[in-house]
Amino acid sequence: MKGKLYIVPTFLSDADSNTILEGNKTVVNTLTCFIVEDVKTARRHLRAMGYKKNFDEEVTFFEWDKHKGNPIHSWLEKCEQGFDVGLMSECGTPCIADPGNLIVKEAHRKNIQVVPMVGANSILLALMASGFSGQQFSFHGYLPIQSADRIKKLRQLEELAKRTGFTQLFMETPFRNESMLRDVFIALQPSTLFHVSCDLTLATEFTATKKIEDWKKEKHTFQKRYCIYAIGV
Repeated sequence: MKGKLYIVPTFLSDADSNTILEGNKTVVNTLTCFIVEDVKTARRHLRAMGYKKNFDEEVTFFEWDKHKGNPIHSWLEKCEQGFDVGLMSECGTPCIADPGNLIVKEAHRKNIQVVPMVGANSILLALMASGFSGQQFSFHGYLPIQSADRIKKLRQLEELAKRTGFTQLFMETPFRNESMLRDVFIALQPSTLFHVSCDLTLATEFTATKKIEDWKKEKHTFQKRYCIYAIGV
């Protein structure tokens, strides 16, 4: 009998076990093989989940790099040999704004059962906190880095949100948050509703939805913090 591929959610930032369901911990503690982005981070996450096995003697890690070719086929041979395997990302839920979908796609091709596990996801948490439509939404990942291109994209997303009612979500790397907000204030109309979710699940968590004209009146510092942004109606 083939093993299963478990999609294992981790933490959005700090290894806080309060965001991991007890049922997930029980399953994870049965696994001895993991596909991960970084072994050091994976070990830290697993220990925070209460994982007891000896990493050096009992556990196999397959470390993958989204920028390189990876022997996914050989990694999933473990499942074909009857072993359950856990797929983990650096933070949050694998395969959502994360290239782990390539491993899942190969698992389906091999008729390996894929088991998604419930866990924290910053995109969905931000959507929930925004007050915008959760019935119809789009996630755009990272916007263009160059300011002129980013302003153009922001205006396109604003037009989409107002024309269709679809919530438009996107993200930015923590060290570019301030430049992102500068462009947001240039690109969007004063009456447009804009949402920021920052440091979700952490003690410093911040969520707010306001008109652009109101955001401009306040001073917020999001530099080097993890943010999800949304434009809505």
